[in-house]
Order: sequence, then C-alpha cells, then structure tokens
Amino acid sequence: MTALADDERQELAQSVRGACERMASEEQVRAVAYSAEEDGGSGFDTVLWDALCNQVGVAAIALPEHLGGAGYGPSALGVVAHELGRALAPVPFVSSAVLATGLLLELAERDPDSDKRLTGLAEGRRIASAALTGDGGLWRRDAVTLTATRVGEQWQVDGTARHVLGGAIADDLVVVANTENGEPAVFLVDSGDEGVAVEVEQSLDGTRPMATLTLSAARAAQLSGAGPIDDLIQRNVNVALAVLSAEQVGACERVLEIATDYAKTREQFGRPIGSFQAIKHKCADMLVDLEWARSASQAALQALDGTHRADDETDWRASMAKAVCSESLRNAAHANVQIHGGIGFTWEDSAHLYLRRARTDEVLFGSP
Repeated sequence: MTALADDERQELAQSVRGACERMASEEQVRAVAYSAEEDGGSGFDTVLWDALCNQVGVAAIALPEHLGGAGYGPSALGVVAHELGRALAPVPFVSSAVLATGLLLELAERDPDSDKRLTGLAEGRRIASAALTGDGGLWRRDAVTLTATRVGEQWQVDGTARHVLGGAIADDLVVVANTENGEPAVFLVDSGDEGVAVEVEQSLDGTRPMATLTLSAARAAQLSGAGPIDDLIQRNVNVALAVLSAEQVGACERVLEIATDYAKTREQFGRPIGSFQAIKHKCADMLVDLEWARSASQAALQALDGTHRADDETDWRASMAKAVCSESLRNAAHANVQIHGGIGFTWEDSAHLYLRRARTDEVLFGSP
C-alpha cells in the first residue's frame, strides 16, 4: 500500500475539513440528529456524503488505482476520520468506506460484479454495511446469528442481526452466516431483496444510525471460501477500530476547543469562568487525555499500515486505541457539558451531541 507523505496528509485533512465546514456546520448536524430522533430521519446527510466522495474522494482512498482509488493504507483513512470526527459528520465512512468496502475488496475475486460495485461505493452512488458481530459488538464465531443454506446453485440466508451500523441506509449488506457444515462464511446480500426486512433502531446518537436486519430466505452470494475466515474478518475489524479511534481523537480535539472557547467568554461573578481553578483543571485534563488518545490512535494506524494480516501486535494496538480513545472522548464530552452548565443539555447547543457520540462509540465494536 502507498505511504501518505506529510504534505499529502495535510492537503487531505484540509480538503475534508473544508467540506465539513461548508456543509456540516453544528446547526446542520443538530438538524440531522434531531430529525433522526424525533421524525424518523435517516441520520445520514446524502449531500455531504456525495461531496466528500466526488470532490475529495474519501471513499476511494484505500481502493487500488485501477478502481480509481489511491491505494493508501489505514493511516490515510485515519486522516479523513479525524476531520469527520471533529464535525460529527453524519456520513457512513466507518461502516461503508472502511469496514464493508475493506471486506468486499479482499473478497472481490468471488464477486463477478466487484469492480462495478466497488466503483459505485467509491463514488458514493452505493452504500454498504457489514453485519459481523453479535450483541456484544465483538467478532466471535459463537456470536454469529445468521445461517446460510445452499438451495441448488444459490445460497439463502436466514436469521436476525442487531445493531448493524448504517444498516438502514445500505444498498449492499456484507454478512457472516454459519453454513451447513458449521463453518462461518461471508455473504453478500442486496438490501432490496424481498427476503430482507430492515428496522431502524432508536439510537442515543442520531448521527450513528443502526438497524436490525431480519433475513428470511434472502438470496445471497458467497464471497469467502471454505477455509477459516477469522483472520480476514479480524484484520478488517482492526482497521475499523483504528479508524474509529482517529475519529474519536478528532471529536476530542474539537470538544477541547469548544470548552476552552466557552470558558474564555462565559462570565460568572464578573470574570470569565476559565479563570476559576476547577475549570482550568478540567481543560488541562482534557488536553492530557487528548494527547494520550492521539498517540494510541497513531500507533494502531501505523502498525496496520505495515501488515496485511491480523496478529497479536495489531490486535493489541487496535483494541488499545479503541479503549484509550473511547475513555478520552467520554471524559472530555462529560467535562464539556459540565463547563457549559445547563445549556449543554439543550438542543440549541452541541455539547450534548459530542456526549451522545462518545457514549455510542464507547460500545461500538465492543466496549473498552
């Protein structure tokens, strides 16, 4: 995979941040989150996603050049995620462009339409989602809830998968199901199939839409062979964990900026609240947590840049990054709400949105 030079990293970050500043203001993100919670909205900004895919190319970064991608590794995905996390951008980057696309790319040889499908994902014309984990969020063989049965030359998948990130807006569903010999395999299901029922779940974070998928004799194409798939799935989950940690670092960075700006301007007893020792300590703790999280995230991304397989080192670094960054963002989001006081709990302010994102990300793909 191609390494991202420092100037390219900076240019990519600026491009994503610029798009988010133009199209994902705090008011717009609040509107998407409110719509998802109160009006049954999708929690997804299609206009923003289209711009990010076609003007910046965020969904094609990890794809090979013959598919119009750049062939970059997880570190480049982390650059994008950092900026999306700052803005709480309501787009399916982790679910579609990272996890599902990563699996489809590795398993492309068994999909006759893979080039067309991946190009559609890169251009934002299609969205994919992956149902790999059980209720606990971890990838384990004993957590697989779907079963696949061969009917003639075709496969059918049955069962229910819960808490599928981005499942309600996906065109392509990458699912893991147990076959008749007891071994799990990866299958591709069209969400428009008559055997697929999608129920939107109520989520704490309206910009992290999740769904319950109920499959009843849903037609499926087998993507993985008969051999063990544990390493392949864990490798892609590790990438998703590391990229998610970069998103959490971006959110943590933005929370610190919001908190310190507010502490400088909000006055109490005739002086800015930032002059009080209790507020100073909270901001200082947030900064320490941010740098701790940034280091853990970068360590995981860099380790994954240098390997195409899952091993103890990458497993440990990805899990540690997720744990550290989850704790840092949770602490920062709570401190930010406390610094804001009562207004931090209202829809008119964005402090509660970062807290919702922190609490949701904390249990995504398994708790810390």
